[in-house]
Amino acid sequence: MAEMPPMDDRALKARGMMKQRNGDLFSVRLGVTGGHVTAAHLKTIGELAERYGCGAVHLTTRQGIEIPNVPYANLEPLARDLASAGLTLGLTGPRVRGITACPGHICQHGLGNTQELAQRLASAVGDRTGLPHKFKIGITGCPNGCAKPIENDFGVMCVAKGYRVFVGGQMGKKARLGDRLSFTVPNVEALIRIIHASLDWFCEHAAGRERFGSTIDRVGLGSLVARLEPLAG
Repeated sequence: MAEMPPMDDRALKARGMMKQRNGDLFSVRLGVTGGHVTAAHLKTIGELAERYGCGAVHLTTRQGIEIPNVPYANLEPLARDLASAGLTLGLTGPRVRGITACPGHICQHGLGNTQELAQRLASAVGDRTGLPHKFKIGITGCPNGCAKPIENDFGVMCVAKGYRVFVGGQMGKKARLGDRLSFTVPNVEALIRIIHASLDWFCEHAAGRERFGSTIDRVGLGSLVARLEPLAG
């Protein structure tokens, strides 16, 4: 196998191109919002996986899609073809990550249109970078919580009159369940204000590369609630 040319692995990872264990191949993550992908895009992804990878895709635990086993030489051609098809890379790093959501109102239990909400939130905060750490948002359409709102940095649950919000959840080595805010958010506009304010509060109070939940534990939930509650009106 030819020697791989020099590369900046961290820069590639930030773009969604993760080096695999063997070091010669990469998994390329696609940007997906709410787990929703059109049939046309699925066909294109399959074709690109055959052209540039091994002819298979991986579905991630956060409703994402990755094309594995992509040689380094194929990364840029793959990225160009994805962009030409209207598909984006799943960017990583200290930023708002891809937003997850359950099917929402098409489910017999759904109390809200989670897919539309996911797109609204992605438009509002999906490009937010420069955060202390990654920030994950999950939206669920009812109190069954299938999209695991308490396991995300910012979890949204549709209820009969608005949205119930959870903050500071995370999985991994230091798992933490999110804290439920004491108030209900009445509409999408207020929810967007609260997410922006949560991200601002996180940037102001985080100590280094600290997750949102750790910042809440250190500074106190009351400080965050005092910032957010006036925005719910």
